[in-house]
Amino acid sequence: MSKNYYFNNETQQKIKEYQEAESKAVKDQIYVEYIMPAFDELVTKLISVYKYNASNEDMNHLKNDCITFLFETIRKWDASKGKKAFSYFNVVAKNWLTIQTRRINKNSRRSVCIDESDSMTMQERECLTAIDNDYENSPEDILKNSQINSTILFELDKIAKILIKENDKKCIHAIIHIFKNVETLDYFNKRAVFVYLREISGLDSSELSSSLSRIRKVWKKSNLSVSFFF
Repeated sequence: MSKNYYFNNETQQKIKEYQEAESKAVKDQIYVEYIMPAFDELVTKLISVYKYNASNEDMNHLKNDCITFLFETIRKWDASKGKKAFSYFNVVAKNWLTIQTRRINKNSRRSVCIDESDSMTMQERECLTAIDNDYENSPEDILKNSQINSTILFELDKIAKILIKENDKKCIHAIIHIFKNVETLDYFNKRAVFVYLREISGLDSSELSSSLSRIRKVWKKSNLSVSFFF
């Protein structure tokens, strides 16, 4: 790859400053002004040089997801180990893109577009019909799922009332908000939920991780059979 003028010694210094900053406002300013542009250019270069391609996936979405992942790993880079920030995040981004594009392409090869039923074989149509029949929710299933959601929200409300730390309160209210609006979410996986929580709560990644850890402990004490999903 060509020299990384976009990710230089100043970028590395700003990452150190970000890690050491205590103010969220300062962290946000450093990230937006210095770190995010470098991450953006880094991922763009990797996609261009290594010709990453994901079937049925907008590469801009994939790039933005990768940048988000890099943001979440800022705290993991350790300057004391002597490894340059560029080398570290370059490897992290490349590995992430490789794994994600392979996963997407693998899933794509397994998928059949139901909007193109005319091009399906008889076997594919029969398989699709069987899947529809298997996954059609009965009234009992719908009621059961509704009861589970109600139970979870009830327990989350109880936990919200006993939390003391302000950050924990912000975190639990963000969790409740997501549960109540889960059907409107564009993406629903662990990383996406973490990003949603961070945006809703206003906490940074380290604050959010700490609060989630404390809330998880309280949740386990409730002895519910439903697992906490974070």
